[in-house]
Amino acid sequence: MTVKEVEALSGMPRANIRFYEAEGLLTPARNANGYRDYSQEDVAVLQRIRLLRLLGLPIEDIKGLQSGALMLSDALAQRLAALEREEAQATRAQTVCRAMQSDRASYATLDAGRYLLQLERPPLPAAVAAQPAPPLPAPPEEDTVPRVTAPWRRYFARAFDVSIYTTLWCCFLALACGVNLTQWNGAVIDTVIGAVLMLLAEPLMLHFFGTTPGKWLLGLGVTDEEGRKLSYSAALERTWTVLWRGYGLHIPVYSWYRLWQSYRDCQDGDALDWEFDSQLTLRESRTPLRVMGMLAGCGVLVGAMALSWQLAATPRYTGDLTVAQFAANFNQMADYYGYDNLDELGEDGRWVERSENIIILEGLLESPQPEFVYTVEDGVLTGVSFAYTVEGGGAQVMPPERTVAALAFVGAQKPDLLSREELDSLVNFLEGSPFASFTDTVWGVAVSAQADWDGYLGEGSWNDVTVLWPDESEERYLSVSFSMTVT
Repeated sequence: MTVKEVEALSGMPRANIRFYEAEGLLTPARNANGYRDYSQEDVAVLQRIRLLRLLGLPIEDIKGLQSGALMLSDALAQRLAALEREEAQATRAQTVCRAMQSDRASYATLDAGRYLLQLERPPLPAAVAAQPAPPLPAPPEEDTVPRVTAPWRRYFARAFDVSIYTTLWCCFLALACGVNLTQWNGAVIDTVIGAVLMLLAEPLMLHFFGTTPGKWLLGLGVTDEEGRKLSYSAALERTWTVLWRGYGLHIPVYSWYRLWQSYRDCQDGDALDWEFDSQLTLRESRTPLRVMGMLAGCGVLVGAMALSWQLAATPRYTGDLTVAQFAANFNQMADYYGYDNLDELGEDGRWVERSENIIILEGLLESPQPEFVYTVEDGVLTGVSFAYTVEGGGAQVMPPERTVAALAFVGAQKPDLLSREELDSLVNFLEGSPFASFTDTVWGVAVSAQADWDGYLGEGSWNDVTVLWPDESEERYLSVSFSMTVT
């Protein structure tokens, strides 16, 4: 039977049962998986231990009874004598307390010697007068194995481990899948993958090392109740139970309830559900250093996330480009930044499937698809430009191909992973002021944009898109040019 069944039958909590096992008073059998398998005889032994402990017999006497070195009648006779001495001691203590009350004794003027004499040498019954007066009784022994609670330390250790799994997943998304983490909206997938990684990694770490990164940083370890590292199956069951009973499988609301309930149980010193056959150890030394290590670890995780984002946002080809490499960069940046409506460029720098002359955006807005013009010197692409003119069109937006081309060409000239301010400023200007004319040099590339129009009311906003609104009563004309040249 399981320890829960034994608790119910013996009337003894798990902590006491584990203590008596550690003292050698109980040795349950083991299943094939290593878990304890208690018998009815084990329950009978626990009930005997419970009775004798309630009678006040010490653990050493119970060990002697089990080994046959001590007879029960002798143990009971010794205990009765001790109880009589304790009763006499209690009677003396009551007599002295009443005497002190009668004398209206105060602490400042207390004649301790007089009362100590009464306490140590009172008139005793003949039956016990010849026995020496016992010392004042010590506090009763707690028959439990000391438990490590430290709920907040455990919570932060677990949170750090979960952050590692999340960071690994996000780095995979960014570097292997080319996902833009700033636009990623997959909280449910993140939660599921994080739980899967936890189930894969944590049992292995507990089995081989007896700890996890978060636990190690905060001085925590996990062993079985004999102080050995957990078996893989026990570690796996422990991790699964943490997910289910600790985190509530991350089910909204229920997960918060499970965290709160686990905190309460931990504070009360109760065994948590996943501590069925394991125990937590704690090293209290160097706590400030451990906290600093945890903060440094958090910084490493944040840095890894930032670095993966920067690497994913960097064009595949950098330095001197060919037209084919620029086209590959363009397609990559369009996918990464979510320009899903753009056509692909082929290796020759032309559109793979040429759209109509006018692209209808949102069903209302018009923007020509620009045809890129390339400047090549000795096989190296040194310039990219386009220009177009619209006469009599409707509401106009700047083609997004301009921004993507800047990311693909300018971003390839100086792939600085630590500083993207200049490139980000260029992109923000292109997106925020699409019809403004300007000339600037960014990362060694001269960037020029010109926009001239007539018959339009001016710029406005529609669904977060900057629009050039037409004046229906006027003849309309729009001329746009954009160029990037390596200086």
